[in-house]
Amino acid sequence: MEPLSDLQKLQYFKEEIRTEFNLLTMRSNMLVTCQSFLVVPFALLQTAASYPGVAVYAYLIVALGIFSSAILIKPLRAAHVTIDRWLVKLRALLKDSEALKPLALDRDLIPDVETDPSKDKLHTQSLAFSVYGPWSFIVFWILMAAWSTVRLVLILS
Repeated sequence: MEPLSDLQKLQYFKEEIRTEFNLLTMRSNMLVTCQSFLVVPFALLQTAASYPGVAVYAYLIVALGIFSSAILIKPLRAAHVTIDRWLVKLRALLKDSEALKPLALDRDLIPDVETDPSKDKLHTQSLAFSVYGPWSFIVFWILMAAWSTVRLVLILS
């Protein structure tokens, strides 16, 4: 088997990065879809909050919201790590190959970015939602649990 040319390696690395970004997008979509399907019944239960028995269902939805957010943290992080690994390989190839240097973006040539993708601010910003999204939903559900508790205490007093 012939070794791959630099251009073939570049195409392969870019395809792997594209695939990982697609996986990251699907996982982020799962997070948002799950959360939206939980927010609606939670909001509907709040309209019937004058009945103390409704609090049980509200707490169940809160627990599901926290669980579904927490369970997606690791898969999202795994996609980040894989994307970063492929980017390191891609940028090393662009740096080492004279023929491919004209194809490199300015941000691919930032000093030390080929070994540490976190120095690329645009790359870091593009991953921000998938990093902070699950945590923001967890905080949201904790606040909703506190809100439900306060409403329950007010109703029972």
